[in-house]
Amino acid sequence: MKKALIHAHTTYMLTQFNIDNIKILQELGYTVDVASCWNDDDSALSPEAMADRRKLLNELGCRIIETSSLRKIFNISELHKAYKQLKDEVETNKYEIVHTQSPIGGVICRLACRKARKLYGTKVIYAAHGFHFFKGAPFKNWLVFYNVEKFCSKYTDLLITINKEDYANAQSFKAKHVAYVPGVGVDTHKFVASDGAREKIRKELSIDDDTIVLLSVGELIPRKNHMEVLRALKILKDQDILDSPESDERVQPKYKLRYLIAGRGRIGAELEQAIKEFGLQDYVEMLGFRRDVADVFAASDIYVFPSHQEGLPVALMEAMSVGLPTVCSKIRGNTDLIEDGVGGYLFDSHDDLTLVAALKKALADTPTAREAMGQTNIETMKSFDKETVNEVMKQLYEQV
Repeated sequence: MKKALIHAHTTYMLTQFNIDNIKILQELGYTVDVASCWNDDDSALSPEAMADRRKLLNELGCRIIETSSLRKIFNISELHKAYKQLKDEVETNKYEIVHTQSPIGGVICRLACRKARKLYGTKVIYAAHGFHFFKGAPFKNWLVFYNVEKFCSKYTDLLITINKEDYANAQSFKAKHVAYVPGVGVDTHKFVASDGAREKIRKELSIDDDTIVLLSVGELIPRKNHMEVLRALKILKDQDILDSPESDERVQPKYKLRYLIAGRGRIGAELEQAIKEFGLQDYVEMLGFRRDVADVFAASDIYVFPSHQEGLPVALMEAMSVGLPTVCSKIRGNTDLIEDGVGGYLFDSHDDLTLVAALKKALADTPTAREAMGQTNIETMKSFDKETVNEVMKQLYEQV
């Protein structure tokens, strides 16, 4: 039987973006092994969620290969150990297909596959979930990552890009084939809220019907840029725009607002401290890891996505698929999805005042206007539906 390996640097990326890919390969007659690091201190998954992901992979019949961490570029010993692990597995199992992803993991895995490509005809697929070089990126990113990606592209049979900017940049690379795929697909049926979810979650969090709820979902890491939202809310609070017991009633308008942050990660404590220092305890709620994200979406009014860097963000697409208007950073990937003033409002992820302005616009919108933006986003997401993406991936696997 034909063999395939799907590799990612963390278990989160492996299971978040590749379950459908595993099923597609199995339908095409492959046995599928999976490789990732299961002991990553920066994991976005709780121990319980990690156990669930391992159970899911076992149920799918995948052999699980645990590798060293590939998250830190200067941890040479770990990178070399992961390289040896992957090289041994690839050459022992003589995979027909190896599908890898992420900047560092993709480099190490492709280098590990060089001999197998020559001896066994192994086809290597690299899915770029967002190059580290992009419009507005620091020069060092272009100097290092552009050249590394270009070098490794000669060991790539299929390079998959998920946004228009990356697809254009990859045209100068040496991969045998470059393809554009509209992200990893959004399951529009996944986020169906339970009955009475809006009222239930708002009651749990002591939020009344008149309060506008902002929501961000994602890993708590610097790249996701939650801190900018906290700084922007402090500015709104200092401008006496947000309603509070101490507000001056003569100043209008006043907005009753709560900002919910769902997720876990290494800067959680730092965000908690900033909430206290900025005096935002009445406005911000850290929810931690939630299994009822669909219900939290239902309880929210505006989705805030402040990330500095993305490929084509699943979290934003999921929020759009359930009809939430957005306030999001004007970066590659986001601009493939949101037109300013149509599905939401864009801002500079390095300029707090542009976020303040975007938030003011979103807060000033009527419920009818927010609903219209949400409907626009639902329509947009039809082009990024999981079934569409899965059909594209099936065709690519067959061509490889």
